[in-house]
Amino acid sequence: MEDLKRINQELLSNKIIEEIPKNKPVRIAIDETDDPYYGEITSINKEYIVKYKVKKSTKFFYRYITLYLIVGDWKLTLSILPVKKKTPKLGYIRQILKIVEKLGFSIEVLLLDRGFLGSELFRYLMRQDIPFIMPVKVHSVDMKDLLNGRRSRYAKYTMNKTTDPLELDVAICVKYPNGKYDKHENRNYGYYVYGIDWKPNKVASVYSKRFGIESSYRMRNIVKPRTITKNPAVRYYFALVSMLLKNIWVSLRYRLFPQLRRGPRRVDEDKFRFDQFRLMVWSAFCRRFGFERTIPVHRSKG
Repeated sequence: MEDLKRINQELLSNKIIEEIPKNKPVRIAIDETDDPYYGEITSINKEYIVKYKVKKSTKFFYRYITLYLIVGDWKLTLSILPVKKKTPKLGYIRQILKIVEKLGFSIEVLLLDRGFLGSELFRYLMRQDIPFIMPVKVHSVDMKDLLNGRRSRYAKYTMNKTTDPLELDVAICVKYPNGKYDKHENRNYGYYVYGIDWKPNKVASVYSKRFGIESSYRMRNIVKPRTITKNPAVRYYFALVSMLLKNIWVSLRYRLFPQLRRGPRRVDEDKFRFDQFRLMVWSAFCRRFGFERTIPVHRSKG
């Protein structure tokens, strides 16, 4: 397991990372994903099985922290770290940021899922002077009052008022559905921000770029090997291989299938779909290892 964690970044980004220019800051997203587990919990895997609300007919999961580089419309997975039970998330964030530094990137903004919400994390990022965006959790009366308005704006919010107060900037983007999906009332979307001076609409637009990460999980689940092993190292290895295949596909599309247009590079979405890529990989695998692709018959039709 430790060897895989040590080389996971090299495995996922070696050669592919050379495509990315390092002359300007980049947008980084950190997320987490769960792989359902249906077997027994034993001494072999108990440190890596986390309990969560029921999803896909189980409440036990292998969890991974993922690091994404967002360049235009493509999202490249740079690292996956397996989560150990009862280990603070801040420790994984520190590991992720060391990987970004090792790769030679400077961070324009860090896009965080609200699952990482915590004053300890915010204080750490502020001390390191790392700009970030994270959607708010509407869990208090003060926050509900804050997200009640008719125009986009900035506001102040104090976290942990009674124990260890921390004042944060909140960018509030107001959107008007204008009847879309039969909705007519305006919606206030709030984001904790630090180190950026963008308008609230731009904050919401930039953060929306990370939502495509969910499609990355669906793709890697398609090619992820199925297993009943209890060994967390084997499962981690399979997670790395499946994400590597997704990375190769993303890189090939970015290099070989750009739209013929001026301006920033955009991939032609209709060319070279992921299903085509995985079938090509499977065909090459069959040829390399001599798998039978036809079934001989003992008598012909007649």
